[in-house]
Amino acid sequence: MTSRKVSTKSETAKTAEAVKTAAKTAAKAETKTAAKAEEKAPAKAAAKTEEKAPAKTAAKTAAKKPAAKTAAKAEPQAEVVIEFNGRQIVAKEVLEAAKKDFAEKHKGAELKSIHLYIKPEESVAYYVVNDGIGDPEDKVEF
Repeated sequence: MTSRKVSTKSETAKTAEAVKTAAKTAAKAETKTAAKAEEKAPAKAAAKTEEKAPAKTAAKTAAKKPAAKTAAKAEPQAEVVIEFNGRQIVAKEVLEAAKKDFAEKHKGAELKSIHLYIKPEESVAYYVVNDGIGDPEDKVEF
């Protein structure tokens, strides 16, 4: 009886080894196949990308332009009000008055930029136009 048990154990061990060997061989084959596919995939992808790139770029550019216009239109309304000693001063009204005052005093000069300095304690707003045109008399009262 001993010989029969030994032969069964030996056959089982041989079968287990054969299964392991077959699994290793299959895994190696799959790895090689996957590696070859990966090598070919970038070349195919690059060829497809080169063919479709101009069309995609144009589509993306066209899609971005309307979105930019929409974002510009979606800006919320804003109003700046300065309160001092029980008075309310609307900054936009003071700015418009400064622009009008500049246009009257400096006819023919182009208004490119304006810096407004509001002094509520004096009820005056001083302004500087185009980074330097103006003098201390360039002011508006409110």
